Amino acid sequence: MSSPEPSTPAALPRWVRALSIFVITFAAILALFELVCRVVTLPGLSLAELDPLTHAREQLIVQAHPYLGYSNKPGYAREKTEKNPTSAHHNSMGLRGPETSWEKPAGVWRVFCMGGSSTYGLGPTSDETNWTARLEAHLNAAGLPKRVEVINGGCQGWSTHESLINLAIRGVDLQPDLVLVYQTFNDMRCALYPGVKRDNTHWRAVWPVERPNALVDALETSYAFLAWRRYGTDWWERYANLSAWAIVDVGKYKDNFAQPTDIPRGMANYQRNLVTIIGLAHAHGAEVMLAPECVRASDFDLFSSGAQQRQAFEEISRIVEHVASERSVPFCDARSVLEPEADRQRAEKGQDTVFTREVHLTDEGCDLLGRTLAARIVELGLVK
Repeated sequence: MSSPEPSTPAALPRWVRALSIFVITFAAILALFELVCRVVTLPGLSLAELDPLTHAREQLIVQAHPYLGYSNKPGYAREKTEKNPTSAHHNSMGLRGPETSWEKPAGVWRVFCMGGSSTYGLGPTSDETNWTARLEAHLNAAGLPKRVEVINGGCQGWSTHESLINLAIRGVDLQPDLVLVYQTFNDMRCALYPGVKRDNTHWRAVWPVERPNALVDALETSYAFLAWRRYGTDWWERYANLSAWAIVDVGKYKDNFAQPTDIPRGMANYQRNLVTIIGLAHAHGAEVMLAPECVRASDFDLFSSGAQQRQAFEEISRIVEHVASERSVPFCDARSVLEPEADRQRAEKGQDTVFTREVHLTDEGCDLLGRTLAARIVELGLVK
């Protein structure tokens, strides 16, 4: 009896062979793409271009904070370059300027300055030319009985809602002798923003919290995945505007401040915050000085709501003076010095060298503000 012939394996269906060829070819292309991207930098395929959000975050001067929304990034440093003529440095506490200590040294009279970007210093060319540093220099040149240290507690975009919390959880621990509040502009815009709420949640957005994801972390090591996410989805369009991480409904309106809903409530929020700041500072043994921000009012005209912003700014500035009088705390009307000087310069030269825009000051403007505040502090005999 003869042995049976061995059976010949059945040929794979044509569609299976085609699919196999496609998968192998696709995998080879991906592998080649990954290899080339790691060896050669191709246009549009660098890591900074494929993952600009991570790159942008690394360049940010702020970071998320659980109680403040966001705060200055500790240890941040930006040096002057040909393209960027300004520098900025944060100490290990996230405060702009040199290192300091929580404990106040003996023989030092300490000022803690509160505010938004005009206090932090968007405009001056360096830490040393910002108004907080110039205030310190002018006070220490005045022959006072103690050495003065001025600490910059400002952060861009903050209103008194954030500054109040910052004073409560950090500022008072610095043992200031004087808390100087230079903050009106952002609160004015909070009051004009749609949907005013007592806790300012109509304005301040919750900074997105990222949760660890092993799969995404692994995928982000692939150039192919990064390229698909960047150019094949709406990922970048959804996350590109970092302002949306801090402000509710950014870009929803052509002019956010032309849609006010409850300006009196917004102004009441500001007045309440000032009163609470004063009470908190006094409870920790510090005096308080209030000063409304100086502004180049003509810049309001860049908005369709310009007239409304002018009116609101004057109203909120009056609140500062009213609270200072009502609570018997020192007041400095720096507006009566800086704004006329800027007006004079514009009348004579067609432009001023006090402001860069709105409430942001040049080096010259910062020095003038520092001198004005220092003169008021000396006049009132606050340094003892």
